[in-house]
Amino acid sequence: MRSLRFRLTLWYGGALAAILCAGALCVYVGAKHALLSETDAFLTLEAQRTAYVAEGDQRDAGDYTELREAVSSFQGSGQSPRSFPGLLRFDSVYVRLATPKNATVAVSPSLSSHPDLQDSLNEMNVSNFKGGRHFAFSGPDEERMLRVIVAPVEAAGRPLLIQIAVPWDHDTDVLEQLGYVLMIAVPALTFAASLGGWALVGRTLRPIQRIATEAEQLEIDNFSGPLLPAPSETDSEVGNLVATLNRMTIRLHKAFEAKQRFAEAQQRFAADASHELRTPLTVLRGEMELTLSRPRAEEEYIATLGSALEEIQQMTHIVESLSFLARTDTGHIENEGARVPVDLQSLCERTSAHFEREAEAHGVTVSFLPSPEPVRVTGDPVQLRQLLDNLVDNAVKYSRSGDLVTISVSGERAPSDGAAEAVITVSDMGIGIAPEDLPHIFDRFWRADSARSAPGSGLGLAICARIAEAHGGRLAVQSELGSGTQITLRIPVAG
Repeated sequence: MRSLRFRLTLWYGGALAAILCAGALCVYVGAKHALLSETDAFLTLEAQRTAYVAEGDQRDAGDYTELREAVSSFQGSGQSPRSFPGLLRFDSVYVRLATPKNATVAVSPSLSSHPDLQDSLNEMNVSNFKGGRHFAFSGPDEERMLRVIVAPVEAAGRPLLIQIAVPWDHDTDVLEQLGYVLMIAVPALTFAASLGGWALVGRTLRPIQRIATEAEQLEIDNFSGPLLPAPSETDSEVGNLVATLNRMTIRLHKAFEAKQRFAEAQQRFAADASHELRTPLTVLRGEMELTLSRPRAEEEYIATLGSALEEIQQMTHIVESLSFLARTDTGHIENEGARVPVDLQSLCERTSAHFEREAEAHGVTVSFLPSPEPVRVTGDPVQLRQLLDNLVDNAVKYSRSGDLVTISVSGERAPSDGAAEAVITVSDMGIGIAPEDLPHIFDRFWRADSARSAPGSGLGLAICARIAEAHGGRLAVQSELGSGTQITLRIPVAG
């Protein structure tokens, strides 16, 4: 397959050759026309001068008298023509005076000395030329062609026709030489221009070749920046191509990352599900096998079914949590639900009321501290409610009897850029978290040793962190072992 450089050069050379051929043809035709025009103008002047001689307008009347006598005494084609010096002005000009019936009356000395040329003019049969001047070619052969003018004239009261001829061989030589020059010049210029075009096309295509070379070295799975550096002329066609390729590469990289995240999420989901569901399934199977090992009372069957239902609920919670985390791994959580303005004060107040009864059962008090001004964010109210429920549920779960769980909401400015943020704080007076465990509390399935006695799957805080990230927020934890924990959520406020 021929390269683009070769094809462009071939097209350029072919188009240039066609233009040069057309130009050469125009030059050749123009030169021929110019030579003909110049020769015909000369013949016209000679015809006028000869007409003056034949009609008696020449000052030297001697030649005219002899010519008039010759015309008057001319009896027909059987009579030999006479040579008159008055009809001669240049040795290379041939003049013939004939009757309308093509009978020669007189010739110039230059013509009488060339019988072959005279025969050629005689064969033209001037009787076919009537009315006005006429131009034609004649000659004994191709190498001795004549350019001839035929014009009417009157001498001694008789109508005659004048033939004046000049050699055309010199002009033919000029045209032949011009043709040779053009036949050599056109291919030479085409070849030279094609070489230049080859070099220019190569220089033009060099950035594209560089793009192709660097694109071959690109690895989508190890992408760290733009495909190509922008050229100096960013508004050029090559600059537009580079920008388009960079945008396309970034989109491909994002698609590859999304696909990779999805595959990793599926693998992680399968691994986590098999690991976390193994224990409740083992417990469920053991209880069922034990119950069915012998006949039992109705109360024992009811107790076994109740325990099995608890295990099923635990497995359902694990599966739902894992499914939610798998969606966050692929980035789908950001597109779930409707993003609407959410009043955080109302959300926190409803959450506080929801956990009051459960907290009282554990001897824990839940308190809500509202903000003096409304605090709103743009987000998914279902996900934000799930986040807040998980935080408060953990605070109540790990608090001791008589402890206080506080929920507060306020509006603040971010320390980094001063942007408005909504701040929700959930604090408790519970068992707290050891310093070495703090970096791991948002990892899925991770549980501190001090928290393993309480029910749970270790997925709640991991889900909270993913929801906060999906809303452009972040979670921060402060805790001291034995003194309680404070978790702070910061989310950009609604614009």
